Amino acid sequence: MEKGVGLVELLVGLACSSILFLALYQFYQVSAVTHQEMREAWYCMQSLRQASIQLNADLVQCGLLLPQDLKIAVQGSELFIAGVPVTSENPGISISLTNPAPYYALINSSVQGVAILDTVDIDNDSHADFWAGLGILSESGPCVVDHNYSRGLANKSIPLTCAIMPVQGNRAVPAIHYELKGDGLYRNNQLLAEAVVLFHPTISGNDLTLHMRSRYHGTEKELSLSTPIQ
Repeated sequence: MEKGVGLVELLVGLACSSILFLALYQFYQVSAVTHQEMREAWYCMQSLRQASIQLNADLVQCGLLLPQDLKIAVQGSELFIAGVPVTSENPGISISLTNPAPYYALINSSVQGVAILDTVDIDNDSHADFWAGLGILSESGPCVVDHNYSRGLANKSIPLTCAIMPVQGNRAVPAIHYELKGDGLYRNNQLLAEAVVLFHPTISGNDLTLHMRSRYHGTEKELSLSTPIQ
């Protein structure tokens, strides 16, 4: 004679099944949280890595063919690195046999936020080396070329945003401009690395130190770089 499942056995089975399901659900929750944390940490580190790779590339080429006393400047959380960034319209600084380094422009005059240069083609390669969003380093300090400047070999009148305007006779070189904004770190007014929430450059003696922090949701990562500038 067959015997059915008793009420006690059924209740025990349901209890065991419930415990198993709860254990599996808890495991899933822990795994999901761990995966999310790992993804956030990866995203933060990727942002810092992307910023550090570009910074290192700019620092390596910094001032190789420019005046050695106009290499790097810090203004608050902004960083200026001498050089001409390579774009589709400019191949960067070109070495000329007829016009040897160092390459720079001279300030002919400046008034009311506008500087007039003797040239915007510092290496005579028929490409304008100053454009909107780019930085400028002069002996008076760093500046940023305003967004309304139209690049062109004939346009030597450049609107600038500066703490101190360059004066007549100053040497001036184009510079790569790093600036922290609300949505990340910008290079020449173009977003370079999302999630970067702290960008703190400092110069001490002959060393440049960069401290960066990225944040994504509740995860934060930090990175510090140090390099000689002489």
